[in-house]
Amino acid sequence: MGVLRRRVSHTFAALAATELALAPPARAAGDSGPTPLTESRARPPPRGQSYLQYGVAFTVEGVVSAGPICSESVNPCILGSGAGIAIRVGWRLTEDFYLGGAYEFSKQDPSQLYRLGILQQARCELRHYFPNGHSTAPFAVAGLGLAAYGNEWMVDTWGPAGVLGGGVEVELSGKTTVGLSLGYRPVYLHAFVDSSTLSHQAGIAHFIGLELALEAQDAL
Repeated sequence: MGVLRRRVSHTFAALAATELALAPPARAAGDSGPTPLTESRARPPPRGQSYLQYGVAFTVEGVVSAGPICSESVNPCILGSGAGIAIRVGWRLTEDFYLGGAYEFSKQDPSQLYRLGILQQARCELRHYFPNGHSTAPFAVAGLGLAAYGNEWMVDTWGPAGVLGGGVEVELSGKTTVGLSLGYRPVYLHAFVDSSTLSHQAGIAHFIGLELALEAQDAL
């Protein structure tokens, strides 16, 4: 009996030692352990520093309606769709807001009434970004300014202009972004007589603008 009892005791001791060896190590107090793979990453903190933001954009100015400038009595129309370049510089106040200015010139289709129909625009713009913790952020944009139109770089007519639209900005690195935007751009142009002595009435021309922009940021 004594031998049997010693063998049973040795068996239970071996089983207990095996269980302790296989058990996972206990976590220290306050240690939550590794983050599960399904848990989303935390957002990076917003930048508190302001930036100088500047760049260039390729633009398309699609004419939805030329308005009274191209009435039925004036055919062909002197103001058609076109494309050009915009130069922009501004202040990125916070992660959410940008305030700046833009100068744009585009070659429009003048239906051979001009040698080279150039539309020039100068605007003050405000963007409101919607940060989401990722490198891609949507934004809304609004702006006011002046526009001028004429043969080559002459100003035959001019008036106030605006923009209202939105887009998305992609951060390529800490200092470079690419943006794509679409906006409605009304332009009021005064009455004028072109180089062919055709009269054009005053009114609002309606544009849809598409921009592909490359911009850089410098800390202030």
